[in-house]
Amino acid sequence: MSNYPHLMTPVRVGRQLLKNRIIVAPSTIHSASPGVTYPTEAEMSFYIDRARDGAGMVVCGGAKLLPVSDDGEHANWNLYQHNHLNRLAELADRIHFYGAKASMELIGIFDFGYVGYDGGLLMDGRTPGREIPVEEMMKYKEGYAHCAGTLMNLGFDAVLLHFGHSIPVAQFLSPLNTRKDQYGGSFENRMRYPTEILEAIRAKVGNNMLIDIRISADEFTEGGIDQEEGLKIAQHLQQYCDMIQASCGMIKPELMCRTHPCSFLPENPNVFLAGNWKKSGKLSIPVVTLGGIGSLEDAEEIIASGKADFVAVARSLIADPDLIHKSVAGRADDVVPCIKCMRCHDTAVYGHFFQCSVNPTIGLLHVIGKMVPPAGPSKKVAVVGGGPCGMKAALVAAERGHSVTLYEKTDSLGGALKFAGFVSFKYSLAKYKNYLIRQVEKSSVTVKLNTAATPEMLRLEGYDAVIAAVGAEPLTPPIPGLENAKAATSTYGHEDELGASVIVIGGGQVGCETALHLAQLGKRVSVVEMREALAPDASPTHRGELMDVIGKEANFVPVLNARCTGVTAKSVTAVQDGKEITIEADSVVLAAGMKPKTAEADSFIGTAPQFAEAGDCVKARTVEWATKDAYFAAVNL
Repeated sequence: MSNYPHLMTPVRVGRQLLKNRIIVAPSTIHSASPGVTYPTEAEMSFYIDRARDGAGMVVCGGAKLLPVSDDGEHANWNLYQHNHLNRLAELADRIHFYGAKASMELIGIFDFGYVGYDGGLLMDGRTPGREIPVEEMMKYKEGYAHCAGTLMNLGFDAVLLHFGHSIPVAQFLSPLNTRKDQYGGSFENRMRYPTEILEAIRAKVGNNMLIDIRISADEFTEGGIDQEEGLKIAQHLQQYCDMIQASCGMIKPELMCRTHPCSFLPENPNVFLAGNWKKSGKLSIPVVTLGGIGSLEDAEEIIASGKADFVAVARSLIADPDLIHKSVAGRADDVVPCIKCMRCHDTAVYGHFFQCSVNPTIGLLHVIGKMVPPAGPSKKVAVVGGGPCGMKAALVAAERGHSVTLYEKTDSLGGALKFAGFVSFKYSLAKYKNYLIRQVEKSSVTVKLNTAATPEMLRLEGYDAVIAAVGAEPLTPPIPGLENAKAATSTYGHEDELGASVIVIGGGQVGCETALHLAQLGKRVSVVEMREALAPDASPTHRGELMDVIGKEANFVPVLNARCTGVTAKSVTAVQDGKEITIEADSVVLAAGMKPKTAEADSFIGTAPQFAEAGDCVKARTVEWATKDAYFAAVNL
């Protein structure tokens, strides 16, 4: 605790004593719901694990106001059906077991296409909805009060009302609210409905439950809530709640990176919003900051410097559920860093299985204890390839008590992640690469650099098990003259060897990010993509962020619906809309994808009694799959 005296000291809010100032922000893990309207063991395990790590308060997500039904996608916990409530009571009790307070997010989404005002956006961030009539508003107001009262009776200590990000209920607060009745237009009118909800909840729960509110302190949208208006809203709402969270942004794809900060933004980019509230001296209740806070060191500085009273954390505890315990024990260097890739967010909604790029067990928390076999006798293990997959496999095998040798043919570890050290918006990924390298250096793993392992070499060493993690190589499509192009992977660290103007062949995520990197260095970059859209292979949230940044970069020139037909050292020909075009530049870069080094990996079959292939040599994919493959292969040795 002495390392984090401000962060880890207990603090009283209302009638609740929180053991520290760390709040677990809600993660609605829809993918853990099979359609039942009560928490599954998978969902409960996720939240309980946050409490086990030592957070002061855990905010759960999934309770539905009304109507409650299985919509085929989301977690919709029913607070109206009596025989569903026991699971929610159990969830609160299991959180309390670890000394944490239990809270539940009540998110203000209306059904039937209703939004705050005509033209307000539905939750997809694109589609305008229809203005909710007053009689329907009153039903939801009573729903809020009912849910809060029920949660209090089930043992929950707090509710978090999501009045931010321009989700439908939050739309009432914004100056963009164009309602013509008593709930729109003037500041007083715009505050009316959220205030009525808060009053209804307080009448139901009294002071027996904390009421926490999240709002957008700045919507970063013309005509919307700005910082002056955000503070004014917070001042008004503070008389009806116990805590208030300073978030930001709106549910538009281009603002997702602002609301859920990624690596296109600097570290802790939203903390200043809470800091401005605190600095104003106009708020008398605790202020919570949130948004990509990645370490207890940062959290301690935020609290100690008076920028906020609490920090809310979500993704960092998904990346490493032991973040708090490790840090308090003086092992902050061992915390797995979040790479801000948003896979946790996107797989939860679109992939139907909760996943994390750096934590291979997050979706299996409820069963992993039964799945992992007991560690057997120590084996002599070789891991071939020093990229993220190979390093992770070597670390897991060593932790399991095996004697591990890691072979890397170059002079350094890092593999496919080496590029991250050269790209400004990949700083989080570079942290993960450096973390893996540090962990290998601290471990019992024997590392052999500048050593290209061969099957004969491994046979002579007499290994009990071999894991091939040899990666992938650039895919070369049959385009005349392609030998004149440089592979995108070989340009990082050698950008000065490219000319002032560059053509990138391939507009997938890798091609777009390579082009963006070069454009930010001042080069004029044309991206030739045969499909009608850029980066269709990127996960939805990351793609929205990437497209927003690209759209603001003048040096980035997309050339879509263009099939490349020829390459010279200084030009590319393509067929676009049935016509041949020629694009000229000083250099040409190829980013047409990667292919697994299957033959190289297969060459190690038979070199030991136990053999596995992992990572990109199985199929060229993402860090997420490299990490998962590595863990699965190593834990089963």
